[in-house]
Amino acid sequence: MGCGSGSGASACSVLTVDGLAVHVARKDARAIRLRVRPPEGRIELSAPFFVADREIEDLVRSKRAWLVEKQREVAQSVMARAECADAAEIRAWRAAVEAAAPVLVAKWERIMGVRAGRLAYRNMRSRWGSCQPATGRICLNVRLALYPPECLEYVVVHELAHLIVAGHGREFHRIMDGFLPDWRTVAAKLR
Repeated sequence: MGCGSGSGASACSVLTVDGLAVHVARKDARAIRLRVRPPEGRIELSAPFFVADREIEDLVRSKRAWLVEKQREVAQSVMARAECADAAEIRAWRAAVEAAAPVLVAKWERIMGVRAGRLAYRNMRSRWGSCQPATGRICLNVRLALYPPECLEYVVVHELAHLIVAGHGREFHRIMDGFLPDWRTVAAKLR
């Protein structure tokens, strides 16, 4: 995209538009270019220096459905890659999730006023995490290492929310909305 690559002068920033993080590079260009990059589904936009943030936000809003669909396609390709992973790759994923998860759990325990029990990590095909409210045990899918960091954070908050309320009813959604307002956007990246 040009930021940090040494390829000409550019100014970089991240704009959040309706829950979507858009990595913006302003450069000496004539047109706006919008794309979704694998493997994380990162949204990148390059724009001429003179284009206002408001114009960028309007463009992203008008292309939101396309962006979310492209991120979904990228996620599906990530899952296809995960199915072919060897033991070394799975160990690397586990190490990445094991390094990041305890920090996130500690952060969100304080914010949410809950206490998790033991953390476990598994390579799972059909779920991103699970919670046993009776023991507080939380299990996280090591494949979360293949997704943007906000996906792991969302799953941590989701599972900790089950220490407050079981199931996925209205009260659960209210809790998620209160703690992580953009959770639906992040969850869509995992579908």
